[in-house]
Amino acid sequence: MYTGYSEEFLEKIINLKEAIKLRDELIRKGEVLPATQDIVFKNLMINSHLFLSIILEHFLGIDKEIIRKNMHLENTELPVSNAKEKKKVTDIIVRVERNVVNLEMNASYYEGLINRNIDYILKGKTEANFSGENYDDGYIGIQINFDLDWQYDDRDIIKFVLMDPERGIILSENLIIYNIDLLKFREKYYNNDELSEFERAITLLTLTKREDIEKISEGVEGLMEAKEEIKKLSNNLGIIGVYDYEKHKEWEWKQKAKESVKDELEEIKEGRKFIEEESRALEEGQKSLEEGQKSLEEGQKSLEEKSKAFEEQLVSTAKKLLDIDFSIEEIMNITGLSREKIESLK
Repeated sequence: MYTGYSEEFLEKIINLKEAIKLRDELIRKGEVLPATQDIVFKNLMINSHLFLSIILEHFLGIDKEIIRKNMHLENTELPVSNAKEKKKVTDIIVRVERNVVNLEMNASYYEGLINRNIDYILKGKTEANFSGENYDDGYIGIQINFDLDWQYDDRDIIKFVLMDPERGIILSENLIIYNIDLLKFREKYYNNDELSEFERAITLLTLTKREDIEKISEGVEGLMEAKEEIKKLSNNLGIIGVYDYEKHKEWEWKQKAKESVKDELEEIKEGRKFIEEESRALEEGQKSLEEGQKSLEEGQKSLEEKSKAFEEQLVSTAKKLLDIDFSIEEIMNITGLSREKIESLK
C-alpha cells in the first residue's frame, strides 16, 4: 500500500475512530473514495496493471497485452542529481519498451503546475537517457495529466509538443504531453453516450457511486480489476485515514488562505454595500432630476470613480486568490467577477 508517508508518521496522522466513521458512511451511502484523490489514484495505478494497460494503449499505440507484460513501474520519488537539488515526488512513472510515461492526477490548477509537470517528465526522460554509459536519445518522454480543473478549450484530450509557433516545426518527437478533461468524460457517461473501453476507463476515475462503477466496468477485465481495487481501498482504514487527514489539511490550508486576505474580503463586502446604497440614492435622485441635475451628474461621476477603484480591488484580490490555489468557482463566489475576467488574470 502506497501512502506517501512513513509508518511512524502514519501512526500520528491517522484518526482510527474517524476512519471507521468515514468507512461506515461510505458503505451507508453506497459510495467509494474518489480515484481523483492522490492516494487512491496512486494505489489504483500501481496495483491495477490491466486497467493501466488500457489507458496506456490509447497513448502509446501498443497493444495492451504487450504493455501489461512489459511495463515496469518506477519508484515515485525521482532521483536527486546533486546535494542542492530538491527531491521530486511524482505520481506514477512507468516504462514500456522505450517509452517513459508519467501519469499525474491534477485535482486543481495552480500557478506553476505546468512547469512542475514538464520538470517531472524531463527528469524521468533524462534518467532513462543516461541509464547506460552513453547518451541514448531513443527514449520518448510522455506526460499524461488527468485534469479536474480544465484550463483549455472544448477538446476531451489535448496533445502538446515542442513546436515552432510560426511555422509549426516540431523540435522533438521525443517529448509529448497529454491533458485529459476528466469531467468531460463523466458528462458523456451521465448523458448515456456510447463509450469505448478507453473512455470507460477514464470515466471510472471520476465516479464515486458503487452502482456506477459496477455498471461502467461490467464485461471488461481491466475495468473490473480497477473497480475491485477502488472498493478495497475504500475499505482500508489506513487509506481512509490518510484521505481524511489530507482533506482536513486542505480545508485548514484554505481557511488560512482566506484569513490572509480577510481584510481585503471585508473591504469587498463593504464596497458592495456602498455601491448598493449609492445606486439606490441615484435612483431616488433620478426621480427628482429637475431639482438636482448637476448634483446627480457629480454623484454619477463619483460613483463611477469609486466603482472603478472597487473593480481594481476585486481584480487584485482575485489575482492573490489565484496565486494561493483557489479555484475559479471559489473566486467567482468571493469576488463576484465573471469566469472570463478571472481566467484573463492567469
